[in-house]
Amino acid sequence: MAIATMTTTLAISLFPFLLLIPAICFTICHANINLLCIQSEREALLKFKNHLIDPSNRLSSWVEGGDCCEWIGVFCQNSTGHVHQLHLAAPPLSAPDIYAPPAEWEPYKRSKLRGRINPSLLELKHLSSLDLSNNNFSSIQIPKFFGLLESLTYLNLSRARFQGAIPYNLGNLSKLQYLDLRGNDLKSKSLQWVSGLSSLQYLDLSSADLSEAKSLQWVSGLSSLQYLDLSSADLYKANDWVQVALKLPSLLELHLTDCGLEDDPSSISVNSSKSLLVLDLSWNSLSSVPKWILSLHGLVSIDLGFNSLKGPIPYYFGNFSFLEVLDLSGNYLNSSVPNSLYSLKHLRYLDLSINEIEQDISEILQSLSSCCLGSLESLNMKDNQLSGHLTDQLGQFKNLAYLSLAQNKISGPIPLSIGELSSLKLFDVSENQLSGTFPPSLGQLSNLETLRFGHNLLEGVVLETHFSNLTRLTTLKASQNMLRFESNSSWIPPFQCRTIELGQWHLGPKFPHWLKFQKNLSKLDISQAGISDSVPTWFLNLSPQFKYVNLSYNQLAGGISYLNVRDSVDLSSNRFTGPLPRVFPTLQFLILSNNLFSGSLFELVCHSSSKERMEALFIDKNLLTGEIPDCWNQLESLTFLNLGNNNLTGKIPPSLGRTGLDWLNLRNNSMFGELPSTLQNLTNLRILDLSENHFSGNIPTWIGDKLSTLMILSLRSNNFDGQIPHKICDLQYLQNLDRIWTFLVTTF
Repeated sequence: MAIATMTTTLAISLFPFLLLIPAICFTICHANINLLCIQSEREALLKFKNHLIDPSNRLSSWVEGGDCCEWIGVFCQNSTGHVHQLHLAAPPLSAPDIYAPPAEWEPYKRSKLRGRINPSLLELKHLSSLDLSNNNFSSIQIPKFFGLLESLTYLNLSRARFQGAIPYNLGNLSKLQYLDLRGNDLKSKSLQWVSGLSSLQYLDLSSADLSEAKSLQWVSGLSSLQYLDLSSADLYKANDWVQVALKLPSLLELHLTDCGLEDDPSSISVNSSKSLLVLDLSWNSLSSVPKWILSLHGLVSIDLGFNSLKGPIPYYFGNFSFLEVLDLSGNYLNSSVPNSLYSLKHLRYLDLSINEIEQDISEILQSLSSCCLGSLESLNMKDNQLSGHLTDQLGQFKNLAYLSLAQNKISGPIPLSIGELSSLKLFDVSENQLSGTFPPSLGQLSNLETLRFGHNLLEGVVLETHFSNLTRLTTLKASQNMLRFESNSSWIPPFQCRTIELGQWHLGPKFPHWLKFQKNLSKLDISQAGISDSVPTWFLNLSPQFKYVNLSYNQLAGGISYLNVRDSVDLSSNRFTGPLPRVFPTLQFLILSNNLFSGSLFELVCHSSSKERMEALFIDKNLLTGEIPDCWNQLESLTFLNLGNNNLTGKIPPSLGRTGLDWLNLRNNSMFGELPSTLQNLTNLRILDLSENHFSGNIPTWIGDKLSTLMILSLRSNNFDGQIPHKICDLQYLQNLDRIWTFLVTTF
C-alpha cells in the first residue's frame, strides 16, 4: 500500500538515534588514520572472510597484514583501535530498476555475501554493531554464537535469507537496543527469550512464523521498546495482543499488518498507551474499527486498510486532532465522508480508495480546502462511486503531490487549474467519464512523474507543448480516449518514460519517430493508432528492457525477424508478412493473430529459447503451412494455443497432449487423421475447437471421461463417424456443444 511510504518516513523521524549509529561510526570511528587495528581482531576478521562467498569481491581490501580499521565495512574505536562496528549489508541502492533485464540484475545478485559465518567474530570483544542485512545466507540458520556477542547494541539481519529457528540465546544480549530480523524465513515456538532484551528499543520480527505464540506476554517487560513490527507473523492465537502492546509505556509505533487479527467479541478495557503515535492494523480481518482506538488520542498515523470494515466511516476519526495519516482503503465503507474528518488540521495523507463511498467530488474538495489546504500531500479515492465535476478549487492544494481519483463516475473537463499544483508527482483520473480537451496547463507540472487519464471521453488535438515541462515523467497511461497527437518529426520528448500507453490515440500515419529517444521504455501500447507504416529498424533493435509491446489494430506491414521483448507481445490485426519471428527467451505471451505470416511453425516451437515460460500462443488467421511439429512437450507452461484459420496439414502431434493447455483451437485448417489418445491428458482443457478440418474415425469416449472441465466443444465439419459418446452429454460445465458434424451418423 502507499501508506508504507508515509509510515516509513514517519518512522525515520521518530528514531533519529538509530540512524545516527552508522553516521557517528563513519565520522568518528573512521578518524583513526594513524591507529592500526588489533592483530588478533584482524586475524578473526580474516577467518570470518575465508568462510564467506564474495562473488563481487566486495571484501577485496581485507588482506593479510593490512590495517583492518581501513577495511571496507570495518570501523574501530578512535581511542583503542578495537573493532567497534561491522557493517556488511549488501547496498540496497545498487538494485537495478524493476524493469531491468536479467543481465543488469546479475551484478546486484553477485554483490550479496553468501556462505557460512565463522565464530571467529567472538574475538571481537568490543563489537557493538553488526549489520549483515540484504545478503544471501539462504542455506544457514542464524548462528547461536550471536547470543554471546555481549557488547552488541545493534543487530540487523533483515532480508539476509536466514532460515530455521531463531536461537533462544539472543535473549542474552542485555545491551541490545536494535534488533531487525524481518524478511527472513524464521520461526519461533516460544518468544520468552525476547524478555531478556531489557534495553531493546526497536524490534522487527515481521514475516517470522510465530503461529505457535499463544501470548504476547514476552514483550510486556520491554519498558524501553519504542518500535514493534510483527507484520505477517500469524498472531491469531495470541488473544492478548491489545492488552499487552498498548501497555508498553514507551511504545511509539505498532505495526501488525497481515497478522490474522479478527474482531474481539469481548469488551476490551485497557490502560492504553499514551505514547503511541503510529498504529498499523492493515490487511487483517477486522469488520469494525476497534473501540479501544478511541483512547489513543495522540495518534499521528492510523492504517486500517484492507480489512472488512463496513458501513459509514466512523465520525470519531475527527477526534484525533494530531492525525496526519489516515488509511481506510480496501474496505466496504459506504455513504459519504463524514464532516468530522474535515476538522483534521494536520492531515497530510488520506486514503479512502477501494470502498463504496458515494459523493460529489466537488463537495469533498470544498470541505478539504477548509481544513487541509496547506497540509494535504496525498489524496487517494480511486475505485469508489464518486460523481460530479472537478472544479478550479483543485488548484489551491499547493502541497498536493499524489492525487488518484481513478475508477469513479466523475464527469466534465479536467480544470485548467491543474497546472497550479506545482508539487504534483502523480495524477490519476483514469476510468471516469471526463470529457473536453487535454488541458495544456498539465504541461507546466515539472515535478509530475505519473500521468494517468486513460479510459475517458477526452477529445481534440494534443501538441508537443502539452509535454513541454514534464521532464520527470516516467509513466504516461492515456489509452482509450479520442485524442490526436500532432508532433514535428524532429521532436525529442523532454521525458524518459518507462511506460507509455496511447492506445486509440491517432498517432499515424507514420510510426512515431519520437519513441526512438525513449531509452528506458519497458511498456508500450500504441494499438489502434492509425499507423500505416513498417516497423523501423531502430525499434526492433531496442535493448531487452521491453516487457510489453502492443502494436495491434494498425496497418503495419513488412517482416519481423526478431522480437526483443521479455514478457508480452501483441502484433495482431496488422499486415505483417514473412516467416514467424524469433522471440526473446523469457517471452510469455505472443499474439500474432490476423496477419499475413507464412511458413512453418517448426523454428518458433522447436527451436525457440522461450520454451519454459511461454503461456499463450495466438497465431490464428494467418497463412501458416505444413504440419504442426511434434515438440510441444517442451513448452511446459503453455496454457492457450490458437492456430485456427491457417493452412496447416497433417495429424495432431501427440506431444500436444503433454502440455498444460486450457484452450486449444485448430479450426479451419486442412488437418486429418484420428485424434491422438494423448489429448485425454489435457484434464484442464476448457475450450476444444477442431471444427472445419478432415479429422476422421470415432469420436473418442475419453472426451467425456477425461476432459471434465470442458466448456466449449466444437467438432463440426469433419469426417467423424460412429456414435456420439453418451458421456459427452454429462460434462457438467459444457455450455456450447457444436454437434453439426459432416458425415456423422448418430444414434442415441
